[in-house]
Amino acid sequence: MFTNKSVVSVIILSIVTCGIYGLIWYWNAISELYRAGGKSIGNLEPVIQFILLFFYVGGIFFAINADDNLNEVKRQRGIPTSDNKTLYIILALLFPIAMMALVQDEMNKLG
Repeated sequence: MFTNKSVVSVIILSIVTCGIYGLIWYWNAISELYRAGGKSIGNLEPVIQFILLFFYVGGIFFAINADDNLNEVKRQRGIPTSDNKTLYIILALLFPIAMMALVQDEMNKLG
C-alpha cells in the first residue's frame, strides 16, 4: 500500500538536494495517503495540496491530511488510531523535515 522508504534517506536526500527530494517525497506521500485513506480536508485534490506547499499554509494542510489518512488506514485494519495532528502541524511550521520523518515512519509501519 505505502512505499517503504528509509527515514534516514528521506532526511539526508532532502538536505543534500536542498529540498528538491523533499518536494518529490511530498508529492508521493500526498498521492499514496490520498489513495489509501481517501480523506482530504476541504476536498482538495492531491495536485492542489501539492501546489499549496509552495505557500506557508501547505504544510498545515499536509499535516492534517496525513494524520486523517493514516488513521483511516489504521481503522480499516483494526489498528488503534492516534491523534498526531497537533504534533504534525507544529512540526510542519517549525521543522518540516521532522514531520516528514514521522509521517514516513508511520507509512513504513503500515506498509
